[in-house]
Amino acid sequence: MTRRLLLLACSLCLLAGMAQGVPCDRDGDDTLTAPELATAILDSLDVRFMGGTAAAPSPVDLRDAAFVYEHWDGRALKITDTSGRATTLTRPLRRIALFNSDTLEMMRSIGVEPDRVVGVSKYTLEDPTYFPEYRGTANLGSVWSPDYEQAAAVRPDAVFLYATISQSSCDEIEETLLSIDPTIRFFRFDSYRPAVYADEARKMGALLGTEEETERFLAFHGSVMNTVAGRIASIPADDRVPVYLESWNDYKSAGKGSGYDEKIELAGGRNIFADTTVEYPVVDPEAVISRNPDVIVKIVGAGELVFGGYGGDDPAPFEEVCRTIESRPVWDRIGAVRDGRVHVIHSDVIGGPEYFIGVAYMAKWFYPDLFPDLDPRAIHRQYLEEFQRLDYDLDKHGTFVYPA
Repeated sequence: MTRRLLLLACSLCLLAGMAQGVPCDRDGDDTLTAPELATAILDSLDVRFMGGTAAAPSPVDLRDAAFVYEHWDGRALKITDTSGRATTLTRPLRRIALFNSDTLEMMRSIGVEPDRVVGVSKYTLEDPTYFPEYRGTANLGSVWSPDYEQAAAVRPDAVFLYATISQSSCDEIEETLLSIDPTIRFFRFDSYRPAVYADEARKMGALLGTEEETERFLAFHGSVMNTVAGRIASIPADDRVPVYLESWNDYKSAGKGSGYDEKIELAGGRNIFADTTVEYPVVDPEAVISRNPDVIVKIVGAGELVFGGYGGDDPAPFEEVCRTIESRPVWDRIGAVRDGRVHVIHSDVIGGPEYFIGVAYMAKWFYPDLFPDLDPRAIHRQYLEEFQRLDYDLDKHGTFVYPA
């Protein structure tokens, strides 16, 4: 540990004298009752304005007590994160640091105010179009290259990390920061995986006191996913549209159990490489031809295909990608190419917390007759305006799919 970090650790330990237990719980039974909260409020008013001498709670204790009473029924909250770790809290989290930009986006969806966030990853700061409110927020580096001094200096109550990505790096971050400040709480959520998406959102809503906003967002999310699920439910598995999905690397597809395999299934497709045990296998072009998909979906937004999304308004690179796929040797034998069913989609609408927008696009591509009234662009617009609170005009900016 560097000398600067050591000094910081010592100073934080001196500041870590916050009382344990539910604030303003006078009888010590770990439950804040209405009379106890009322007494604390009256004592505080008496001391501040009437010259009273009774032992009154500090403004911080009173504020935290009000939160615990309103959101946690006056009791400590026990939360089990996606890694399986249970954490018990007796006070709200006021200073949040995030190495996970997906969780930051989910927090915005469920109504967490940006002034509670004191540190973000470098990737958040490198995306000012999508995260404009975090300009000037402390840069924590990344999961793979953390800035420990900065992370400790912002004095977080809690640090949020990934649950399933780069676990060794996340373990190291946690171990190092705990050695500096043992009072920091750590939570691990992914915030982009469909299987745990709603559960993670509800847990964060309870944790951060945004339960109503969380349910409003999940109602919106559920309306999209339930519409798709309801209409494809009657299609037998063997009759579902065969789909070849390719990542930003040529011929790198999605195997069984991968995130993109799950999203193909949610949209009603049948992944032609679902029999592959490797999550993201590199496949033989001849295998794609022989399996003859009805639809091809190409992902862009990373690797050598960094264009489009919120930072690119020109659809020409998307069109070029589509044309390149269609002109691959002998691929004119594939039904998807013959029928003009090659689609390009940006990871900004399928790779993260907004994955349900991409699922809506794919469902419409797979079954246009089933979804004549499904409007993924309108879903995207509502997500940005109502839940991400962004002033971003999709009619003027951004490229996310081709053909549009």
